[in-house]
Amino acid sequence: MKIGLALAAGRLHGLLPVLSCLVLAIIGTAPLELPHFGPVGPVLALMAVFYWSIFRADLMTMLGAFSIGLVVDLLSGGPIGLHAVLLLLTHALAVSQRRVFLGSSFLVNWWGYGMVALGAAFVSWSVACLLNWYLHDPRPLLAQLGLSLGLYPLVYWLLSRLERRLLRPALPI
Repeated sequence: MKIGLALAAGRLHGLLPVLSCLVLAIIGTAPLELPHFGPVGPVLALMAVFYWSIFRADLMTMLGAFSIGLVVDLLSGGPIGLHAVLLLLTHALAVSQRRVFLGSSFLVNWWGYGMVALGAAFVSWSVACLLNWYLHDPRPLLAQLGLSLGLYPLVYWLLSRLERRLLRPALPI
């Protein structure tokens, strides 16, 4: 009985990165009663996938990133596949550079997230312009980027606390 509970707990711990990303995706796409907040809400799922892809690449897989992206696409009403591709690219970039980020300070990590978020924002804006054949005002996107950059330290702190309390240290890849 104890062995079965230990295995189940281990599997749940292994799902923590994906589950936390899903929770943040739901929070990030939840309709809030704030005027003009919808188009500028932070992309919390992008922050979480970036974090987990660096610090627990063994648990944040490409399939996990893709699935989270599809959930964001379905919840946000955006083009299906856009966030899935963006989160896959974020995962691939973070995993490829994880040695740099693991050995660096939080500020380097924050700067790296900023570059990823800027690229994701540009791709989202470009896709929206192409799909609508209209040059959209980039100001809401810049506001979203600013809000996301401002909230990243909080999300980083929360996820790092979750990781320290609930997960064993990762083995180097």
